[in-house]
Amino acid sequence: MADNQEIFTNFAGFQCLEHLHNNSTGIYLSTCGMQNCPSEYSYGPGTRDIYIIHFVCEGKGTYQVNGMTYHLHKGDFFVIYPDTEIFYQADKKEPWDYIWVGFQGIKAETYLGYAGVDRNNLIGHCYNTSYMLSCVQQMTFARVLTHYNELRRQAALLQVFAALIEQHHEQLSEEEQVEYPHHIYIDRTLDYVQTHVSENIRIQDIANYIGIDRSYLTSIFKKSLGISPQEYLVNYRMEYASELLKESDVKIAAIAHEVGYHDPLTFSKVFKKHMKLSPTQWRLAHTDSQE
Repeated sequence: MADNQEIFTNFAGFQCLEHLHNNSTGIYLSTCGMQNCPSEYSYGPGTRDIYIIHFVCEGKGTYQVNGMTYHLHKGDFFVIYPDTEIFYQADKKEPWDYIWVGFQGIKAETYLGYAGVDRNNLIGHCYNTSYMLSCVQQMTFARVLTHYNELRRQAALLQVFAALIEQHHEQLSEEEQVEYPHHIYIDRTLDYVQTHVSENIRIQDIANYIGIDRSYLTSIFKKSLGISPQEYLVNYRMEYASELLKESDVKIAAIAHEVGYHDPLTFSKVFKKHMKLSPTQWRLAHTDSQE
């Protein structure tokens, strides 16, 4: 990167399209770029409306968030969460050069979590910033809106996360590495239930989809969430049905089918047991409360 040069690509115009196409991954690219910062170049105090990861390629600077100040150097990265007030500034004598990737999607926090990042752990160290730079360059090279470039951008974004997640996994202790996949299995179970809620789901089907034994799935589910996969499935269906009853005038038989019950009577019995009211009573009670 040349001195004091900023290369910035904003994919805001692509977000709607990419959001629709990338539901399978639940994450999509919003912006990326690279910046050679002049002395004391800064942003903030302010907020962003997307997730952004900055990777420091050279120099140093500071990042302030949640009342904390972090002094960052070459190889470090810092993460910005949406709607969180932040301030960052290049060093006076050795201003940093950085690259950034901005993204959105329902899986954004999940993927950050896999990489060891959460709202209380917003900085880290990347051992291969040159690889991250190559990923950002792939994104910028594919900035023209075409179907093949959309896939290239998505692939480059996933490569960034794959590298961060792999690095984090390698840093875990042996005991933590054993526990680590549990979170992935749980997340994939939740995704499966939400995606296939209208189907006749069996827990064995979920276990087969994930690629683990049913009893093992049940064991880690109870350990992580305190309930069995079957209990979660019923809970999710009933909560989803209660929202449909409250927010629409769709017939109860159609709602039963929407949440995986092809027999409306069976659905009504399960709903009443779970919610203490029949579907009709629930709808009336919540329609009255809204009026």
